[in-house]
Amino acid sequence: MKVLLLVFFGILIVVSCQDIRRMEIKDGCHIAIAVLAVAAILIDQETDILSRLLGALCISVPMLTLTLMVPGAFGGGDIKMMAVAGLFLGWRALVVSAVLAIFAAGGYALFLVVKKRVDKAQRFPLGPFLSMGLAVSALWGEDLWRLWLSW
Repeated sequence: MKVLLLVFFGILIVVSCQDIRRMEIKDGCHIAIAVLAVAAILIDQETDILSRLLGALCISVPMLTLTLMVPGAFGGGDIKMMAVAGLFLGWRALVVSAVLAIFAAGGYALFLVVKKRVDKAQRFPLGPFLSMGLAVSALWGEDLWRLWLSW
């Protein structure tokens, strides 16, 4: 599983670079994470298939719903990435990663608005924040989940 995580981290770096440069996440990254998810299903018995299937849906479906209601809320690449990452990590780790990513991106957006570097309607790439949340969650997601529940 450690090799799969290293490959996953490499893909997350590529996702971040692509999104920063082009505001787009290429489908090759989604496919690569999906292949990792299939490998993880076969190798890692700690996370059951139901958790992985719920992970594929628990964040991506609300993101898609919000985007259909508010066009441009999230990019298609962001939604697809969270779906395949959920299949790879499972639902608890994905929820943790989404919370981390949204708070980090919100803090960054607030900083930009306060410094008057952007206006409130300007878009910025979410991929690097999602990647950060996914990386942290891949390493410590279960621990963070338990800590969250203990409050």
